[in-house]
Amino acid sequence: MRTVVETKKAEYVSVGDLSIGFQRTVRVPEGRINSLPAGLGRFPLYKVDDFKSGVPKEMESGYFMPMYKHEAMWMSFGREQKVPRALLIGAGMINAVSGEKLGEKLVKQNYIVVPPQPWLDGFKAEDGRIYQFVAAELGSGETVEGQITGEEKFGGIQIAVFEPKKGAKLILDETPLEHVIGGILLKEGGLSLGADTSVIFGAHLQKAYSSCLHAGGGHAKLLRACDVQRMGLGRGGEITQSIYPDPYGVEVWCDSAKEGVTLHLVSSEQFLQITGEQPPESPITIETYQSLGLPWFGLFDEHKGDVKGSAKFGKLKPVSGGKKMVEYLPVVDVPKPEMPVLCKGADLYGTAKHLVDGEVSTPEPKKKGKIMPMPKKLPQKIIALFDDEPPEHPSKWPINHDDIKYD
Repeated sequence: MRTVVETKKAEYVSVGDLSIGFQRTVRVPEGRINSLPAGLGRFPLYKVDDFKSGVPKEMESGYFMPMYKHEAMWMSFGREQKVPRALLIGAGMINAVSGEKLGEKLVKQNYIVVPPQPWLDGFKAEDGRIYQFVAAELGSGETVEGQITGEEKFGGIQIAVFEPKKGAKLILDETPLEHVIGGILLKEGGLSLGADTSVIFGAHLQKAYSSCLHAGGGHAKLLRACDVQRMGLGRGGEITQSIYPDPYGVEVWCDSAKEGVTLHLVSSEQFLQITGEQPPESPITIETYQSLGLPWFGLFDEHKGDVKGSAKFGKLKPVSGGKKMVEYLPVVDVPKPEMPVLCKGADLYGTAKHLVDGEVSTPEPKKKGKIMPMPKKLPQKIIALFDDEPPEHPSKWPINHDDIKYD
């Protein structure tokens, strides 16, 4: 009989019935405004209660996940959400939108609303840009918490989810469509649904990740719980991303959160000693990201507006180890019809979600591996709508896609 080992790790946390994931990604270069980077696999999440003997006493409850020093991440919010939710998000108890101490109330758009907000990649600055979430050790003085408060006590990520008040009838606001801005992409046939890039890119991606830190024989030396290096989030490079104004108004939300969660961050180098499992490979570099032609993303969201963030974040020093502006490799603009349509929500190291005819769709398991390219030949019904070349992305075609049958 085959033995099945039950794993204690998760890929999402569910807070107030909203699924939240945490994606590994490339650390974007400093000194330039970057587009949205892709996800390179979800961080594994573990319940603190399952590892009480190996974690510091400060980690009383919630979840924890491993991060390498200087590693970047972004948060994704469940697209299947049927009822909107408002979220307070903190890093080291600093509000990621307002730059103030994380409180318990929704005020002056110090929160995000899901949907329409699909992701959050960093701290919201006053000038509109986002500063990427990057891991930093507590005690280093590089966390946002440490630079704003002068202390580094909390670290980690704090999330509180608010429901609409009873009787509030809210019309679900749509999540904007996304599109590929740059990246060489794959040469033959595009990225398939459910694709695993370790297969697609073969040895190239495997070489990109350095797993030598945890290779080799011998038994791990067990650490005392007090030796575990706790982490927080610091400031990384600049990213173009909007935080959409609340389409409903703060008065529709309950006065207190339905549920909250704390996600602790621990050093990847010590993750093995806590869980007995290998952490993810060390982060991919910007040079490797470019050389593999991995995509960059944007959103058709100009109509959504943008919340003014905090001037505090722009004054902070970035986490050390980042790179200045680098010479980018040649890139391809928005995909031609014969190329695949990708989305930032695609997990390039696991299961993907794609845009199909301008809508987000999740593949059924039985369809895994099926290529979903854009139509190679545009119908005459579409071509006839334009005096010149039709827009390259279907979301800009002024038609009802349900009425079109592609050749």
